[in-house]
Amino acid sequence: MSKTTATRSDEVRVLPFRVRPLPDEPFDSWLEVMAATYGATMNEMACALGLIEQRKGSAVSTTAWMADGWATALTDEQAARLEASTGIPAGQFQEMTRMRFAHHAIRYTRQGRISARCPAGGTAGRYCPECLTDSGGRWRMSWQFPFGFACPRHRRLLVDRCPACDLPARHRAHPLALVPAPGRCHNPVVGPRRGPQASRCRADLTVDTTRTPVPQAVLDAQRAMMRIVSTGQARFGIYADAPQPAVPVLEDVRLLARTARDAIVDGDSIDTGPLGQELVGLFKTSEDWTTAIRARPDSAVGAAVGTTLGHGALTDPDAVRTLLQGRLAQSTSYTAHTPQLQTLIAAALGRRRRPTVFLQSAPASGVGPAERARKVPAQLWVDWISRYAPLRVENEIAASALAAAVVFTGTRLTHSAALALLDPHAPSRRVTHVMRELGRSLHDADTLHAMLRLAAFLDTHDVPIDYTRRRHLDYTELLPESEWGRLCREAGVSPGSGRRWRLARAFLYQKLSGNPLRAMPSGWDAARVSPPAVARFAEELPAAVRAQLDQISAEFLVANGIQEPVAWTPEPVDQLPEDGPQIRPASWPPSRPARATAADAMTPDQLAQAYAAGATTYEIAAETRVSRQTVGRILADAGTRTRRGRPRTFNFDLHWLRDLYETQHLTIAQIAQRAGCSEMTINRHLHAAGIAVRPRGGARTDRSSCSPRRRPAPPWTRSPYLSRVIDEYPNAGQTKDAS
Repeated sequence: MSKTTATRSDEVRVLPFRVRPLPDEPFDSWLEVMAATYGATMNEMACALGLIEQRKGSAVSTTAWMADGWATALTDEQAARLEASTGIPAGQFQEMTRMRFAHHAIRYTRQGRISARCPAGGTAGRYCPECLTDSGGRWRMSWQFPFGFACPRHRRLLVDRCPACDLPARHRAHPLALVPAPGRCHNPVVGPRRGPQASRCRADLTVDTTRTPVPQAVLDAQRAMMRIVSTGQARFGIYADAPQPAVPVLEDVRLLARTARDAIVDGDSIDTGPLGQELVGLFKTSEDWTTAIRARPDSAVGAAVGTTLGHGALTDPDAVRTLLQGRLAQSTSYTAHTPQLQTLIAAALGRRRRPTVFLQSAPASGVGPAERARKVPAQLWVDWISRYAPLRVENEIAASALAAAVVFTGTRLTHSAALALLDPHAPSRRVTHVMRELGRSLHDADTLHAMLRLAAFLDTHDVPIDYTRRRHLDYTELLPESEWGRLCREAGVSPGSGRRWRLARAFLYQKLSGNPLRAMPSGWDAARVSPPAVARFAEELPAAVRAQLDQISAEFLVANGIQEPVAWTPEPVDQLPEDGPQIRPASWPPSRPARATAADAMTPDQLAQAYAAGATTYEIAAETRVSRQTVGRILADAGTRTRRGRPRTFNFDLHWLRDLYETQHLTIAQIAQRAGCSEMTINRHLHAAGIAVRPRGGARTDRSSCSPRRRPAPPWTRSPYLSRVIDEYPNAGQTKDAS
């Protein structure tokens, strides 16, 4: 869908009088001055400037948050209408918004929103009464951010609140329904007064009864903060050799400022000479004199004290270590700070340096993180994890952490950003915690050096697998259950229950994609499928099944147009110790135990050759310790036509047999007794000769006779009652002629 923009039909007229913006003046201040000059409300002035759409001379829609929105950012259409109505360039209006002024100090989330911990967040609306007097009540952009606390021109602290209503003077935007009064407070007040004009404070903000001068160190710190925000980087002190972006530098200042304020509140010995006694005394009476943890100070004096001491410490690495020594938590994350401060934090915590900084400070190879991510699976290779995984960490989490570490080695990329290149849905907090814990043992030190060597190897060697492409393949149809059953039958093992198939499918997915199991297709049944279970499955996999799975993997890659090996692993720098844990041999129950027993003694090909050479099924069954029927099935599967089990013992003349049975009317039992064989043998030869066999008990096969003889009843059945029944029904119990 394409985004459509509604075209406004109202025309913009040129205003007869325009007020020129002052340097460092925010847009909302200029708009208030324009409205005050014309004696118009903010709503009327916005309509005249084209900020609010009009129809037939009336505003289409106005809301209270509009003024805040204009002060934060202007659209291109709004800036163009302002230029058309005032003649002032649209770009100048854009520079007067908060987003454009502090764009170097804004930090965004992965979703594109401004982070809640952004250094430029939390506008306070401090002001200098003397500047308001000099400019006729016009404000400055630098007052509206947390890093503004002093006025370099008048060498004083900024005022936090209106002296009358005791609220921040610019906490809310000016109401649209009021005519502005520059230099006066527009905060609402509680009282019996009525109307929008009467219900406002309207105190004169130029009146100042508590002017607080500040020493030169505070002014230097204020100028340094504004320089960082305007240029987008820091080049002083610890950043002189490697300038750093504004956002992490402001985070450095905020950490040091908070640490310095907490040290003063706790009564620690800290050098407060640059602040002066008057400023320290004022700090003790402010709301920031507290042991509560705050992201940023509420008062200008709190910001001045912390920022001045923090800025002063950043000029000397030893001063930073002294300030941080014993005042940092071991478990706190410091990934948002510059590499220079992270190194000093590591020293203050008694470590050599942070593991992330150690890897980031490796010499740059010229290979970008995205290209290196193409050569690394989202889960580092099993051989490397078994050798270099940190202690007391799950292998799956360690594999993700070390894979991301290889990607950001020698770059300015953070661990979280490198992890996003490999696995955007990984539990980043748990994964990045692994890097914070590294470096506490000799084993971890070996791991860091191994990651450096692996990154250098990948940058100088071609890798036969494109893992970026593998990560984005569709694995939904990989290894159906029917194919798993066929595979196991061919390998001669039992397919087991459904869990063994699910483990096999997860094993193939992990092997082909390099992804963690949590990224498996959503339609798969993952019941009882866990990383430890898949690892045990891979260890116990029989060789025949492993070969079949490799073949299926290769066919899957070919079907997706990929000509690559199924798997590849760079050789670890150090091999596993020889006295490591021994993997027990694979032992799966066979799908056909009898055939497995026969295969142990003789392969199907050898069995077929022995049978073709003249061996009987009885002899082969005795040798292989299975039944003759199992031998017959094996021969049938091999396509071998079997012989009759024994040579014939009796050979009868068919004319002789026919004469005895049909002419002389001997029974099968009589013929068998005369021939010296069993009745079954005579019966079989009669059928083979095509001689119709009489029913049991019949005397002949001549069916032309209509009155067959009736067998006399046994003497013990000659009871009077039975005799009477036989006499009355002489034909009962006789068989009808089939003809």
